Amino acid sequence: MDLNENGKRTVNSSSVKIGKRTYFFDVKATANGDYYLVMTESRRIQDGSFEKHKIFLYKEDFYKFTHAYDEIMSFMKAEKPEYFEEPEFPEEVEEQ
Repeated sequence: MDLNENGKRTVNSSSVKIGKRTYFFDVKATANGDYYLVMTESRRIQDGSFEKHKIFLYKEDFYKFTHAYDEIMSFMKAEKPEYFEEPEFPEEVEEQ
């Protein structure tokens, strides 16, 4: 568990870069040990800096949030299954 500059404890992190955007998913811990999720969208803007948008999701909201997310993703998968196919990338050639 890492402490950041604000004294918040980061328990776990994951990120995904998609084009000009990067999405960060950080599980943080409060002083009394409760977990919450911070989702950040970061994108490069014209002047070379980054614009960030954050969503904080607290433990009391996890059930409703995941229920709504699962419901809408089930709808999207039924309506547009091609959106969920893994894109094919050319195989990377290892340098010798």
